[in-house]
Amino acid sequence: MKTILVTGSAGFIGSNLVKRLFKDMQEGTIVGIDNMNAYYDVSLKEYRLKELETLHSQLTLNSPLSTINYHFVKGSIADRELINKLFEEYHFDIVVNLAAQAGVRYSIENPDVYIESNIIGFYNILEACRHHPVEHLVYASSSSVYGGNKKIPFSTDDRVDNPVSLYAATKKSNELMAHCYSKLYNIPSTGLRFFTVYGPAGRPDMAYFGFTNKLLKGETIQIFNYGNCRRDFTYVDDIVEGIVRVMKKAPASPHPSPKGKGDRGVHTADPMMYGKLKERAEEMRKNPTEAESVLWNALRDNGLGVKFRQQHIIEDFIVDFYCNEYKVTVEIDGKYHDRPEQKKSDEERTARLNELGYTELRFTNEEVFHDLDNILKKIKTFCSGTPSPSGEGRGEAGTPLLQEGSEEAPYAVYNIGGGQPENLLDFVNILQEELLRAGVLPQDYDFDAHKQLVPMQPGDVPVTYADSSALERDFGFTPKITLREGLRKFAEWYKEYYGS
Repeated sequence: MKTILVTGSAGFIGSNLVKRLFKDMQEGTIVGIDNMNAYYDVSLKEYRLKELETLHSQLTLNSPLSTINYHFVKGSIADRELINKLFEEYHFDIVVNLAAQAGVRYSIENPDVYIESNIIGFYNILEACRHHPVEHLVYASSSSVYGGNKKIPFSTDDRVDNPVSLYAATKKSNELMAHCYSKLYNIPSTGLRFFTVYGPAGRPDMAYFGFTNKLLKGETIQIFNYGNCRRDFTYVDDIVEGIVRVMKKAPASPHPSPKGKGDRGVHTADPMMYGKLKERAEEMRKNPTEAESVLWNALRDNGLGVKFRQQHIIEDFIVDFYCNEYKVTVEIDGKYHDRPEQKKSDEERTARLNELGYTELRFTNEEVFHDLDNILKKIKTFCSGTPSPSGEGRGEAGTPLLQEGSEEAPYAVYNIGGGQPENLLDFVNILQEELLRAGVLPQDYDFDAHKQLVPMQPGDVPVTYADSSALERDFGFTPKITLREGLRKFAEWYKEYYGS
């Protein structure tokens, strides 16, 4: 049963991803967060949220066996206190970071919001994943990182050191930051470079949407670079399909945990037993004893919380704290452990942990309350001097797990693009045909009178063209929806939504 965070969940891609998760998941928890800013018409974001609420209600009503919990939080990922609170409360398994200030041209006019959301906000997500380990962090990058690259199609093997907009620079920064955290703290992360995403209920600042609005008002549309632009348009359903496939397959960790379960430390072979244990562990996590809370906070404050998580399952036992990198568990023994049946369970757990190669450090409540510094010293000494068999060299506890020159980080970047760039004039012709077909515009509309060819705008690039062969190789998927099919769906939605 997964717990998933989707940031930017009221956005175009984010809301469509949540819809897909509703369809795919049988059980679990989805938490969405969005700051609902006014970069474009907020009513469109409210429409998407309303759709999600309706779908979730229908799912609950029509599928009694489905146990999907859905929560929306209005807030910014730049609010570090809020992000930490969410990670503390939900202990996410997977994080999909789609929240970002979008737009190439807008970044030239309003740079501050890009630094706040795309840099500070993403840093907060990385820090939260560091202190509350996740199975996989998936985040949105952009085709804009390719800047003025002349070689096409764009490959993730290409150097992308010459961004031509602040937006592109922030997205490249996200990839660098993610790589750093993946290598230092063993956080599996995957960046996805999206190529000109479009579809129903999309962003009004995108060309297809903006052109439609202007044509409907009788205004003139400007076609940049005199129509000599080519874009690799990608329909939103193809983007979501790619995200979902990537979510399920995190990059391989250079320090795998026993039995290939990643950093989760879950080895029980009985799914029903694991389900019951996880429910109990979640309840215990939400209601820690005073001693557990004191030690947990102290571990984090001293840089020892990076790979520890309260109340975890190893084999068929719940442990208070664990760290797979050092093969250690930490138990706090209160009066509960004095009961005969608990003593027997403790002995069985200790014996099984030893068989798995773990060392169990046990402390009493009194030690936590009155000798905390000594406890921290013991844990730190153990972690800095006793690496697990799969580990390389270790420094002081809380320092990076992977050093320069060691194995690669659990990190990957993929393109998601149609792989068939369309000339901008051809795109406009298809759009106008589909607007006529859907009845958005009258059959006698004079398109030629409302077109203007203009030079390239600052920050734009003449061509975007994705090499998505790596995505196909690793996930068996390439975008399939044609431009005409996608624009037809957009035009039909536009007619229904605006009633034009």
